[in-house]
Amino acid sequence: MARLTTCFGPHSGELRIYVGIFKVGTGQFSSFDDSHAAFAGSYKMLGKSGALSLEVKLTDQQPNSEAGTCELNLNNQADASAKYQFGDGKLTLTTKLNETPVEVYAAEGGTQFDGVSGHKLWIGP
Repeated sequence: MARLTTCFGPHSGELRIYVGIFKVGTGQFSSFDDSHAAFAGSYKMLGKSGALSLEVKLTDQQPNSEAGTCELNLNNQADASAKYQFGDGKLTLTTKLNETPVEVYAAEGGTQFDGVSGHKLWIGP
């Protein structure tokens, strides 16, 4: 079923951002439902700081589909023709914004994003 709530962990209140095992920042979801998730936060890593924004919109309006089209925004860059695939408890996103597909799934009490710019990103309480 094409529902973001099936592959994301907690999504309310202030959440921590980890890259690998290192806490690098915090942020919050401004929107979250079955077809739309928007997260914004800030990070400090390796002496650099900045903003992090992630947004996923399932645009095909097919809640019973396991694959379809979506819109992705990653740090103010958009891909309106991205693709999604649900399977094995994971959401796989294929986008021109990233060299490899990004896998999203609930893990360790939060949400794991594997492959974002080559990193493993975790967001959770």
